[in-house]
Order: sequence, then C-alpha cells, then structure tokens
Amino acid sequence: MTKCLLRVALLAASVAASPWEGLTEAQCDGQGLFQTSARGRSKSGRSPTSSPLDKRVYVTLAWHKAGTQLMRNTMRWIWDLLDAREACRYDGYGVDLISHGFWEQDCPEHPDVKIRFNNHANQTFLPALRADTASSGGFKGVMTLRDPLEMVISSYCYHHRGAEPKNPISVGMVELGPKEGVPEMAKRMAPIIRDMFEVFQVAKPEVYVSHFERMTGSSSGFNQTVKEILDFLFGDEVSDHFKRRALDAAAHEDLNRGEDGFSFSFHSEADNQVNHTSDDQELNEARSYLSLVDQELLEELLHFQKALGYPPTAVK
Repeated sequence: MTKCLLRVALLAASVAASPWEGLTEAQCDGQGLFQTSARGRSKSGRSPTSSPLDKRVYVTLAWHKAGTQLMRNTMRWIWDLLDAREACRYDGYGVDLISHGFWEQDCPEHPDVKIRFNNHANQTFLPALRADTASSGGFKGVMTLRDPLEMVISSYCYHHRGAEPKNPISVGMVELGPKEGVPEMAKRMAPIIRDMFEVFQVAKPEVYVSHFERMTGSSSGFNQTVKEILDFLFGDEVSDHFKRRALDAAAHEDLNRGEDGFSFSFHSEADNQVNHTSDDQELNEARSYLSLVDQELLEELLHFQKALGYPPTAVK
C-alpha cells in the first residue's frame, strides 16, 4: 500500500461513512489530488506532486459565536485530506485544527508553520500578516461572519445553559435571565463584534468571507460555500478530484445532514461545552429583550449589521 493509500485508509477509519472509502491507487497519484508539472518526470513515468501547502500560509479567522466550530472543523477536513501534519494557533485559542501531528503550537513562535488559526483577530492582524509573509509566498485565508445581533443572542443562550464556564464572557450568565442577561451579553460581545467588523473591512483580496447563515441555512448553501472556499484557496493547484473529495469530507459538518462531524464531538468534557445550537423558543425569547441593550451600543451593532449586508433587526 502506498503512503497516500495508507493515509486515506487511516482517515477513513475516523468516521462512520468515509468520503475516502474506495480511493484507488491511480486517484492517489499526483493527478488524483494535486495538479502536477510535466517537468521532472521520473524514470517510472510518474510526475512529482506539489502540495499547495508548500506555497503559502493559510489562515482561518473566526470569532466567538460567529461559527467558530463550523468553520474550523470544515477546514480541518480539507487540511487532513492534504495530509497536513503541523498547524498553529494565535494566543493559544482553538482546539484541533488537524487530526494528526502538531496543532497546539503558538504561531509567533513557529513562523514556518503554514496552517494557522486565529479566534481573536483584530484590525492589526491582517496588515501584519501581509508584511510577515510578503517575501515567502504571501497568504490566503477564510473568515466567518454572522449577524452581530444574532451573535449576542446566541452567546447569551449558549452561556446561560452553562457552556464554557472558564470563558470570562460566561461569568454569572447562568444566573441571569434574558431581561438582564441579553443587555449584559451585548456589552461583553461588543469588542468581539468590533474586531470581526474591522477585520472584514481589510480582508480583501487575500481572504474569502463566509457567512454563517449561508452555511447553516441549507445543504446547498453549505456546499456552494465549500466549493467557493476550495476555488479561492487553491484554484487550479489541486485537481477537480481533490475538490470533490474535499467537499464530500467537509459535508460531515453540514448541520442539515446529521451529527457525525468534528463539530458534534467536543474536545473536553471539563469545558462543559453543551450543544452549540439553541432552540427557536429560547432564541425568540432572548431577542425580545434586545430593546433593553444600551441605546448607543445598540445603534453601533445595528450599524455593523447594515454594513455587513444583513437585513435590519426590528427591535421593539
């Protein structure tokens, strides 16, 4: 068995219905996963493969309750299929970025690592990354956006249920009903939402902007987003076969297809990470208290909402 077939066999064993099942020797060859060059063909007639991971830095950007789990884990399937064995995080935040190898490293201490994750990026991050990578192939990235007011509501419901008690944003939230909890959570989430908005403003041209609502609204929306991510990050550097495999793999994170992806098995029971989704009744009750948010802050959040292209929330 070749190294490639061994790799996909190991990956296939990690999920019940694997997208790598039945991969052939020919599909593992260079044209199966990566586009190859006609130069340097060996005596055996096989072309050397060139992974896009050798060419540039790739960064995934997310913010609390903007779809962090969904985006990070969608990308994890893609990195696994590329046989990524090394990744890093900024500020020590974020769980498994890849399934094999080293991922708990701090990015500033490991500048040669190509796959990176930042869960707290602010407006200075991308300009600094542009400068740092300018002489080594540059970078490409993916970021997730969500309606700012829905981030507040989701965060309140999530932490009110007792999720992530070690997260400073959750302190005292279990005891607060929505009348007190929603306005307080808006204050706590405001810096996070500002950072997300400010990064969005400087994201182009290297960063693909994904919308949480599109990825979770339907399977077709999820599929189209992943296809666009693959085209944006890799273009013709990977084969169509690879893109099909990557889409099939990433589909395990589609909320509309069942719970068998990485996002549905949490990293640590000690973190008390209860289900990330909230029911409609819980969310609607919390939304009814948005009018109690500090007026100046509410206007700022509504401004962000409009600037990001979301329809205005009717706050009564």
